[in-house]
Amino acid sequence: MRNILLSMALIAATACETDSYDTGTGKYSYTRADFAEAHTDGKCIIKDVETDDGIRLSLYPEAAPKWTNRPDTVYRALMYYNDKGGGSVEPISISPVPVLTPRPEHEFEDRHTDPVRFESIWLSKSGKYINIGLYLKNGTTDSGSERHTLGMMRETTTVNDDLTRTARLRLYHDQGGVPEYYSSRYYVSIPCDGIDTDSVTISINTYEGMSEHKIKIPDRMK
Repeated sequence: MRNILLSMALIAATACETDSYDTGTGKYSYTRADFAEAHTDGKCIIKDVETDDGIRLSLYPEAAPKWTNRPDTVYRALMYYNDKGGGSVEPISISPVPVLTPRPEHEFEDRHTDPVRFESIWLSKSGKYINIGLYLKNGTTDSGSERHTLGMMRETTTVNDDLTRTARLRLYHDQGGVPEYYSSRYYVSIPCDGIDTDSVTISINTYEGMSEHKIKIPDRMK
């Protein structure tokens, strides 16, 4: 179960799908927000990232967040930054984005589908990831040990009338005893490089009922 589920104290995201925003004339007036692959060096320091637009950016100053604990590793991240020009950027914040690799349904001991509030879903411009924005209910307890657990279950594969193939995926979510006092926004990403079908249909259990979304997988990723 440890290899297919992410049990974590999730870091709430404050960005949206929009690539950039203008807040006026202050220090962060032209701060951008991008989803990216962050590359660590031998000392777990992030020196550069590649955005979902396929643009490689060099960080100045370099970043060493606490969650990058493995050297020479690629992490999925959401980064706020100021563009300094010439491919150099000043990072404002870098947050990890959980990557949910689809696994066969039978590998899940319990198939929790506790509800979430769905916000958005889209294919990254690079075609490497399907991004999902959602809200989870949160709260604190005396122990502080409660955690949300997320995963992506692959249920079936169907052949369509045009002979294309679609994989049916379902979001695994275990509320894990976390109190439901307020909602916080999060993002997760599904890697496309391990999906061998022409499209996927992703089912997400929400407080309003089941939500289904079909995404075409780019040919280069299959």
